[in-house]
Amino acid sequence: MKPESAPSSLGSGFLLSRLRRAFRGTLVWYGFLAAPLFLIMVFVGYPTFLAFQQSVYTETPAGDVFAGTFHFQRLFSSQVFWGALGNTVLLGVAFLAIILPLATIFASMLNRLRRGATPLKVIYFLPQLTSSVAVAIMFNYVFQPDWGLLNGVLRSLGISQLPLWLADPRLSLTGSRAAVTLLAVWAGLGYFIIVILAGLQSIPTDLYDAAAIDGASPLQSWVHITLPSLRPTFIFLIMTGTVDALSRFGDLWTLGGPGGSPARSLQSVVMYMFQQGFESNDFSLSAATAVVFFVIVLVISAISFWGFLRREFKAIR
Repeated sequence: MKPESAPSSLGSGFLLSRLRRAFRGTLVWYGFLAAPLFLIMVFVGYPTFLAFQQSVYTETPAGDVFAGTFHFQRLFSSQVFWGALGNTVLLGVAFLAIILPLATIFASMLNRLRRGATPLKVIYFLPQLTSSVAVAIMFNYVFQPDWGLLNGVLRSLGISQLPLWLADPRLSLTGSRAAVTLLAVWAGLGYFIIVILAGLQSIPTDLYDAAAIDGASPLQSWVHITLPSLRPTFIFLIMTGTVDALSRFGDLWTLGGPGGSPARSLQSVVMYMFQQGFESNDFSLSAATAVVFFVIVLVISAISFWGFLRREFKAIR
């Protein structure tokens, strides 16, 4: 009987040793994750909880009083908030509509280069490393009507009637939004190029070879192979670009000032939230704005992530 039971005990011992090793490995990974998760909970989770709590309370000399949805009603009835949200959405849509095609074109050109691609990547990516406030100050100098770079170039070409650009009341609304969109595209183009280039280089060359054998033109290969393969990359860039566009603050504040001048055309949701909290000392309304902003970002992220997972599930099937 003993010789017959030896193999089973041997097998169970081997299984237990494998489980112990796997458990130790899992503990190691959880140990590595513990520190960043703790920091996220302290610096993100706890402030988010406080914002939710503050949004349903009103500060009084006697202490905090439960207000329910009162501050959300105030927020949604504010024309200034809706104007700031409209500006944020408009600037975000314009930013993505311009930067995605441009980045795709430049990334495709870089992907075809055999020499000199690395210096170009560095040049394209350098603006991404520059502070948004510094970039906004630079663009403010460019558009100065008296001594700005743009009018200096026009003056050297012999043009006497120089435009006032952002100071022109006829162009102030459109011009200011166009200027900050151009600023954001210039600053973020390098990042979009690098990400799309990585997506292009991950596409198997066998697909293009098979398409060429079947007689497909370069344009057909681009439409039927490249663009569908880049869909996860585009979803990722749209998600991150939307979140970045919604959270813009430094460049808009530098160009438009506290009020988002001219005529609040540069006031964003984050600027509105900052003004309510630190200028008007209305922290409950500021917290309600932060909660609404959090929900908007969460919904956009969930939709983008769902689109990515949907494609992956289709690929598995």
